[in-house]
Amino acid sequence: MLDRYKSAVDNKSTALPRHYANLYYNGQAGKLSIDFNADILWYKSRELSLSDELSEMGENRTVNTVSTSHNRMFAEKLVVSHPLWRGQIQAGEEYTNTRTSNIFTANIPEVPDADNRVDESNIAAFVEMAQQFGSLNIGVGLRYEHVKFDYYETGRLRDGQSKTYNNLFPSLNVAAQTGPVRMGLNYSGKTVRPGYGQLDGAVSYINRLTFETGNPYLKPTKMQTVEYMAQWRQFFAQLSYTYFKDGVYHITEPYGADGEATIIRTANLDHRHYFQAFLGGQFKVGIWQPRVNVGVMKQWLSLPVNGETMKMNNPGFLVQWMNAVHLPYDIWLNVDAQLMSRSWDNNMKLSNTPWHVNAKIYKGFLNNALSVTLEAKDLFNSSRRDMIMYSDAVQIVQKNFSTGRSVMLTLQYRFNTTRDRYRGTGAGNSEKSRF
Repeated sequence: MLDRYKSAVDNKSTALPRHYANLYYNGQAGKLSIDFNADILWYKSRELSLSDELSEMGENRTVNTVSTSHNRMFAEKLVVSHPLWRGQIQAGEEYTNTRTSNIFTANIPEVPDADNRVDESNIAAFVEMAQQFGSLNIGVGLRYEHVKFDYYETGRLRDGQSKTYNNLFPSLNVAAQTGPVRMGLNYSGKTVRPGYGQLDGAVSYINRLTFETGNPYLKPTKMQTVEYMAQWRQFFAQLSYTYFKDGVYHITEPYGADGEATIIRTANLDHRHYFQAFLGGQFKVGIWQPRVNVGVMKQWLSLPVNGETMKMNNPGFLVQWMNAVHLPYDIWLNVDAQLMSRSWDNNMKLSNTPWHVNAKIYKGFLNNALSVTLEAKDLFNSSRRDMIMYSDAVQIVQKNFSTGRSVMLTLQYRFNTTRDRYRGTGAGNSEKSRF
């Protein structure tokens, strides 16, 4: 039976003021440099959704969902450095403690109520040493992380979803300069923890045919990256290769008693190879200062789709053309353009070729303490991205009809612009992005 329905959705989000505090110290004890930062973050958010659905063949209904989340974080970081031989040695520790909870309710049986909480603590110790040998600079480092992850449902600890991780990550940096050519070769290993929304096991309602959920069983993603950079005069080149182990992506599965609906779920990808290369240059012709970047991005990945192995390896290309024009009366005009070809990101494929043109005009007053900026983004309304998600069970085609064109006027005044003072580097910066 073929059905057609219309859905009118009204969402209302309420975010109470965020409470954020930062404490920092930067000082010197002889030749020993000390840098300490501590951050505290707390906020609450609430989202209400009302969906009126009109069906031609089935029954009409109204779906109400309410989601309330509480998030808090404490983080501190201490870094000390001291001269050593031909360079310096740096050591430190970092600690973060977070709690995020979410209560979700809905008025339909397909979406169960949920009360989930995540408590996580992460302590890390690291040491780095850099040495200079003529025009050659070599740096080596080592980082140890201990993570304790506890998952609760309705206040009860779930042992199956709770984990403890211990990881050791090395790093190596080599930089050299020969005449006008500067080069650098870097290797780093690190872990990226899933976002808290990706870990939330509550089922969210999108429409009567589509649902979405996270996965509290997700593992952290381990990344090994090798990067080469070179610069000659106004030209640059950058090559990088990354190996992802247990990366997070989205899969689709049949859902509901009859399996006619689809649920989108987060999962761990066994592994993925990713390569990107960029070339570019910047020039100056009178009052015109153009800059051009071209790049290619390619992954190596094969996944089952409709019972058969599908290669998702087609490369994508990126072209950026940025222009700055210094007009009379110290007025700056910027016109930037970007074009991206169809490309892959995990099992998501960009099915169109989005491009955009942005323009901005800037004028500063009072030694740039006061500035006026008029900016127009996506002048031709051409930046929308259409995606296709390929999975073994269900394929999802997503078309974006929202407008990207906008105009913005900004007036800005900077107080105490001549003061040069330390403002703190922050702690737990990667953790903040997970909320």
